[in-house]
Amino acid sequence: MELIELCLPESLPDALGERARAFCGALRKHVVKVPDEAGFVVNRLLFPYLFDAVRLLDELDLEPIEVDACMAKGANQPMGPLQLLDFVGIDVAIAIGEKLHHASGNDDHAPPQRLLDLAAAGRLGRKSGSGFFEY
Repeated sequence: MELIELCLPESLPDALGERARAFCGALRKHVVKVPDEAGFVVNRLLFPYLFDAVRLLDELDLEPIEVDACMAKGANQPMGPLQLLDFVGIDVAIAIGEKLHHASGNDDHAPPQRLLDLAAAGRLGRKSGSGFFEY
């Protein structure tokens, strides 16, 4: 990953913050200073998108490969949202969603029932050999 979301406490001396930024720069990472909010920026934006893709499966009666093709080929994403959920891990995605939902109260952050069902069936994504896809 090229990005580091750098969250520094307000009480941190400026010199230590600059040292942290310099360290990230030495790792050749792009650094964005973010506030101390659940999910920072990436997960606050990413998980509603991923969860909406799951909800769309049921709403439009699509297959996972079709949803992923729309985003990979139509939006030039490196992989579709359902393949990304399998990569992250269904259980990990649920945990992130639950934390985000608890912190924000935003229903877009709540894990969809289909994810909960996959986890209950032991289909956790790539690490278990199956999720939305078989591995």
